[in-house]
Amino acid sequence: MLNQGDSVPLWTKRTGTYLGAIAFALVALLLPGCTTGNEEIQEGKTNVTTEEVAENTEDIIGKQVTIRNTVEQKVGDFGYVVQAEELGGESILILDVTESSFQLPEDQEMPIQVTGEVVQLVIADIETEYGVELGDEYIEYEDKPAIIAESLALAPTPQDLAEAPAGYFDKVIAVEGDVRDIYSPSSISLFEDGWVDDIGVLVIGVNRNLKAEDSVVQEGERVTVTGVARQFDPKLLQDSDLGWDAEKIKEFGSRYTDRPVIVAEDIFPSAVDNK
Repeated sequence: MLNQGDSVPLWTKRTGTYLGAIAFALVALLLPGCTTGNEEIQEGKTNVTTEEVAENTEDIIGKQVTIRNTVEQKVGDFGYVVQAEELGGESILILDVTESSFQLPEDQEMPIQVTGEVVQLVIADIETEYGVELGDEYIEYEDKPAIIAESLALAPTPQDLAEAPAGYFDKVIAVEGDVRDIYSPSSISLFEDGWVDDIGVLVIGVNRNLKAEDSVVQEGERVTVTGVARQFDPKLLQDSDLGWDAEKIKEFGSRYTDRPVIVAEDIFPSAVDNK
């Protein structure tokens, strides 16, 4: 999904029907475009489930969607199958044929976030357009809905990232959680419901003024953060232009020394209500 330099389309308003915990209940978000202006903030988005992707293919073919779920099966060199038992057990094939560097760790079940175009799979067309050869293992997905991935990222919860960070260090991730504190115009702490914890995950380097009165990211907001997981290092804070003096950096170091830090590429409100 996400390559190091890629950006994720901005979801700027939480709308639609609540469909469960987004990290494990597969949700797709129709994305009409990638804009960051106030017009986009007011538009809203439409949520669809995997069942709707499978059953209403004609309505969403050619549309861009974003989904988050655990990979159930690797298919050949290019495919991942995601399923959501909570939403009827429908399977959706994700094809990573755009020369991304994404690799799913083989020894860990990790949710991923995928953004891409919904197609009705025609193997010959994919092979011609992308210059790849899809083996016999893809035949069962012919003429079924699939998503051609434009960006992929590992998608841990804040708790998973904090408690088992080793598999995520120096990888591009997409983490959804709740904003507990806005420490500076470019840094926050990220939590999740049901996680008994006092400090959360530190996010730094957000390229926007989170302290602005009209900021679309507020304390208590459910957001998605995209970026890279790093091991904590005081130099990270010193180099991130947070406006903190040495004493404050030392204070944060005492809190977050044993936690990973997300160096953000972007942050935006979740499109799924947290009810």
